[in-house]
Amino acid sequence: MAQLVVAPTVVLLVPIAPAPTGNGLAMRAGMLLDALAGVAAVHLVVVPVSGPADDCSWAAARARSVTVVRPVTAASARDHLTRQLADPALRDRLGRTSPLPARVTLAPPTLAPEVVAALTGGIGSPDAVVAMRIYLAPLGITLAQLLGAGRVVVDADDDDAALLHHLGERDEAAAFERLARCWLPDADAVLAASALEAGSLATRAGLDTVGVVPNAIAVPSGVPPAPGVGRLLFVGNLTYGPNGAAARLLADEILPMVRTRHPGATLDIVGPHDARLARLSETPGVRIPGRVPEVGPYYAGADVVVVPLRHGAGTRIKVLEAFAHRRPVVATPAAVAGLEVQPGRELMVAEAADDLVGAIGDLLDDPPRAAALVEAAADLVAARYCPAVVAPLVRAAILGPDNHELPGGTVSA
Repeated sequence: MAQLVVAPTVVLLVPIAPAPTGNGLAMRAGMLLDALAGVAAVHLVVVPVSGPADDCSWAAARARSVTVVRPVTAASARDHLTRQLADPALRDRLGRTSPLPARVTLAPPTLAPEVVAALTGGIGSPDAVVAMRIYLAPLGITLAQLLGAGRVVVDADDDDAALLHHLGERDEAAAFERLARCWLPDADAVLAASALEAGSLATRAGLDTVGVVPNAIAVPSGVPPAPGVGRLLFVGNLTYGPNGAAARLLADEILPMVRTRHPGATLDIVGPHDARLARLSETPGVRIPGRVPEVGPYYAGADVVVVPLRHGAGTRIKVLEAFAHRRPVVATPAAVAGLEVQPGRELMVAEAADDLVGAIGDLLDDPPRAAALVEAAADLVAARYCPAVVAPLVRAAILGPDNHELPGGTVSA
């Protein structure tokens, strides 16, 4: 007789609308959603503290429901603080973590009742609640308690404190360290995008282990060959400090030096930006189209993707995206930290601006060498960073080994 197999139920709490491309954080959220939707009923909750939630159409096609809960406003912040002080457990945690990272004040644990009230469909007690990023951990853990969830998982993705220390933002780094030590031990699992980040975060938060779930990137079909016109490309959220600094380095220093050897070289800097970067479009050869609906045409028009990050955290999903679009990559060590790459095999790695310029020029002058990097990078994506490889890791980490491959619906016994 037929046996009814009930799909697990997951509440996925994210700080930005998930998407298959564009913002790197949105892409990781999209990867988690895509992997879980294959075996579970996913109720997506977006609290947009790190990006927009104005277009959830891609996510809505995969999730059982989509709920957008607006962050705490200045007008309601005092009320939420009063509620935290009135709850003995939250008051104790507030005392141990204050002052909080800025994003936690926008999505505090006292927002959990509003999330429960906003959820549709009578989800009952979900099998898991997943909170993406450390700053959503207090809200996610409190939400899991209110819903009676079977598991609570925090996808930290990055070790935020490490990046903030590199940037010299010591107070905010200390705030993230306090937050991690206070809240992450309550999670059934904590995840990071690379072994490097996992080890750092485990030490910082006093955890026995942090699981590793790498980023994944879908390989587009029908990628055209490089045009051979000397066009360089950098893609990223340019309002993010390290990306903005990389964009300035490219436009102010790297492209002018490349043009002394390749006068026709140009540079596309693609991604949302603010007025501080608008001046870069005045540099000869530089175009800044801003936020674009689809990055594929920009990869198709590029000869070399350059990622000159000086600081960063997590696994750089944009490097993987360039690999998937079959474009050679020149990057700094910080841009590939955590990725299982070998310089000279999948990409060129250099630190100083002069060396980056030399590597770019070499690839523009030697198409067979560039093609060899592209082939090796494509093989790496297929072996380690494609959805078919990473999705089972996502499911096992979030649902547990007993449930991670259960199909939904009805199956025959």
